Amino acid sequence: MSQPQSLAAVFSERVRQLAQKEAFRSPSATGWTSLTWAQTDAQVRELAAGLLSLGLQREERVALASATRVEWVLSDLAVILAGGATTTVYPNTQATDVAYIVADSECVLAIVEDQAQLDKLRATRAQMPALRTVIVIDTGGLGAPGDDGTWHDGWVISLEELAQRGRDHLAAHPTAVDDAVAALQPEHLVTLIYTSGTTGRPKGVELTHKLSLIHI
Repeated sequence: MSQPQSLAAVFSERVRQLAQKEAFRSPSATGWTSLTWAQTDAQVRELAAGLLSLGLQREERVALASATRVEWVLSDLAVILAGGATTTVYPNTQATDVAYIVADSECVLAIVEDQAQLDKLRATRAQMPALRTVIVIDTGGLGAPGDDGTWHDGWVISLEELAQRGRDHLAAHPTAVDDAVAALQPEHLVTLIYTSGTTGRPKGVELTHKLSLIHI
């Protein structure tokens, strides 16, 4: 049996093996919401296609600033399937350090939990020249979006809007996500984890698909 080339391939194989089994359960207004592996795959692929529609290239970094929630998992998997590399940002990180991490890692996109996380990026936007678009999971407090579904001159979209763009992208390019997954090799970057910065500026630790697969 051949070894998987990437974490994306591992995820796809898990979906194939356990399609109708429960993958995740998360709290909701009515109690708990369950996702099977097949349902997870469908949502992740829409988000991954959305990222591709925004121009994400292989190994380009996507910042992810959110507390633990199912959308964090779905977003991280989407970045992986799109061929990007997640740059994790603790939600309690101060705005100046968030700006440093996003700029140092040259993130082109960011997925943030809510307005509080968005405000950190808005306050330091000039320090992050590579950052093209911010995707917000919980848009409560942002008010109504514009006619194009965006906020702040097109800089901000919702996670729901990202999924819709992904559905549109898959309609036009049905194999887009599969092609991105197939192109991944073990040496490609999958995540950047920044240190706490207690002895100076935070430093990014690179993890490739190969290094990540060792621990599975």
